[in-house]
Amino acid sequence: MRPLNTVPSVLILAACLSLTACATNFSPELVRSEITRQRSVDPLSAFELSLGRFTTYMIKSALAGEDGELPFAGLASLEIAVYQAPNELGPAIDVTRIAVRGWEQVVRMHNPNRSGMVLIQPRRDAIGDLVVIGAGPQKVIYARLTGSLSRDLPGRLGDVLREGGPDEVQRVLSQLGE
Repeated sequence: MRPLNTVPSVLILAACLSLTACATNFSPELVRSEITRQRSVDPLSAFELSLGRFTTYMIKSALAGEDGELPFAGLASLEIAVYQAPNELGPAIDVTRIAVRGWEQVVRMHNPNRSGMVLIQPRRDAIGDLVVIGAGPQKVIYARLTGSLSRDLPGRLGDVLREGGPDEVQRVLSQLGE
């Protein structure tokens, strides 16, 4: 029987683990589990929507104006989730407690009334992936936009988050198709 050489096996395992743990995989499930972790109960209600590349393309085509201009220019896919958080009289859910790896933080804020983050993964001269999470005492909103997005978008969403909180972020994101 051949002796097992563990050094190459350990190196291969370490390399595989480091590749899978490079960036936080943001999703509605991650945000929902953070609400549950902080409040010890599931959200009271949830609205979750995920539009893949094909569905997003179909919506963009349907919404194109007479001049052919697309209101979702550069957007390839969209995930959005809105949660009603339990314990509405308490402080806001602190979304800055979510571990962030492999993302550039554009905005990170927390006070007793609201918290939020805007995170990006650049792609060449545009933003390839953008996550915005905002929370107040009653509402938590999560959105992930992918595609070839404007470099101005993270700063603008950050301003909206700081000035208006999760309600204003939800309003702005709902106007993407207008």
